[in-house]
Amino acid sequence: MREWFVHIKTNFDEELLKDIHSHVCVFQVPRSLSSAKPQAYTPQLVGLGPYHHLQPQLLEMERVKLEVVKKLHKESSGSSFIELARKLNELNIYVRACYHKFLDIDDEMLSWIMTVDTQFLFHLLCQHSIGKKNLESYPFLLGLADHSGKKLAEDAILKDVMMLENQIPIFFLEKMVTVACVPLEVTERKTVEENFPHMLVGFCQSLSPLKETRRYPVDKALKRAHLLDLLYSMIVKREDEFKVDIPADIFKIEELNKIEEPKSNNKGRTTPQPQELIEGMLNILQSPNLPFTDKIRPHAMMVQGIMKILSQQIGASTFDSFGHEEAPPEEKGLIPTASSLAKAGVKFRRTRYIEETSFNEKTHTFQLPTIKLGVNSEVVIRNLVAYEAMAISGPLLFARFMEIMEGLLNTPHDVKLLKKHGIVTGHLKDGEVARLFNGISHSIEVHGHSQLDKTIEKVNDFYNAALNIKTQNMIERYVYDAWKVLVMVATVLFFLLMVLQTFCSAYGCSSLVRKTK
Repeated sequence: MREWFVHIKTNFDEELLKDIHSHVCVFQVPRSLSSAKPQAYTPQLVGLGPYHHLQPQLLEMERVKLEVVKKLHKESSGSSFIELARKLNELNIYVRACYHKFLDIDDEMLSWIMTVDTQFLFHLLCQHSIGKKNLESYPFLLGLADHSGKKLAEDAILKDVMMLENQIPIFFLEKMVTVACVPLEVTERKTVEENFPHMLVGFCQSLSPLKETRRYPVDKALKRAHLLDLLYSMIVKREDEFKVDIPADIFKIEELNKIEEPKSNNKGRTTPQPQELIEGMLNILQSPNLPFTDKIRPHAMMVQGIMKILSQQIGASTFDSFGHEEAPPEEKGLIPTASSLAKAGVKFRRTRYIEETSFNEKTHTFQLPTIKLGVNSEVVIRNLVAYEAMAISGPLLFARFMEIMEGLLNTPHDVKLLKKHGIVTGHLKDGEVARLFNGISHSIEVHGHSQLDKTIEKVNDFYNAALNIKTQNMIERYVYDAWKVLVMVATVLFFLLMVLQTFCSAYGCSSLVRKTK
């Protein structure tokens, strides 16, 4: 405890002395959000930065990182890694200010972690962006390739790189590149420094879940907090910048000028539904061990047949909802499903950006940006939602858009419909796409009113006003509810008649009637 206090006090005194402001941009994802799918927020193969660098399950990747460091050292013929880490040590106080969690590690370890991980990330950006095909095979991944080949490791790394807890501040990455390039020739150094922002933008574009991203000014790429923040800024329009005031002469080198708990899986006893209870009683009544079985069995079989027909005509959901006010599937989401909207007369049309999402009430056209889905998309989307919730103070546009997509894509049929209109693209199967959006933003309370909320309101108003939807809602509200009562009344009446028949077969009702006369 004493060591912790001394460490805290030392860092605090240094921040006061150098007037360091907090620039928190790398957050730990709250358990209320991550518990739904922890593997989407926690690195599975490579840890970047102080949060996950030394995790035991990720240590295998440390060997690969060091191989990358040695490779870069040989190719650049620059200063030694130890010298590079020593110089970047001057940035530690600014690095600590970027992380939401207190970093209980000394400066030497922090500098080592950041330098190794930043060089690994820079090498990944080079392999991915400069004059080569996307996801070109990396020689240093040979040791990680399994029977599925290197592509599996590549995808796993790309997922981990875009996780919120795995982000490395871009300013540190930029300073590392600048310092490492000092020994190079002027033309070589200029080429690297000019291409570096293009590498960042190109990398984010390739992993964007939206087909169209904004033409982000390359010179502003260095003014973003990290890769996830840069990708978010390319998807959602924003004017703010991330700035860390670092003294120009910090390196003393002449050349240098950013909760809902998981739903329990109830595998125990469940409450029997009315249909199940009725069928159970009918099965008992057909048992050969009961008296008067021969007289009762025909009636029980007849009622079972009626129940079967009713369940087919009305749907099992009506019986299942007996005693529970459960809404039809299309009314559960923020917006009706794509297939329900199509039945109501809505037409779909693709647009470019999230802000252009709209509904034309005259032409009944719902305009949505094209989403591009692949094996890495779910991790990227979930971490963008988490980052927006923790870093953005205004309306959560991206989370609201994901809620719209979640409502639209409820079944594979919905996915197929939007694929037909070019709104959903990618090589994922229809069922995989529907599952991807299931519960993706349920743990986020989307605050702030935006243009998307107006669009949602317009779509819902049109849907509810459609004549066929009005008719359907009326049937569901009155006819289906009436069937519940009719089924119960018919069942009670059947048992009363059965008791009467049993009594009459035993005592003779006709003789009793004559006696009363």
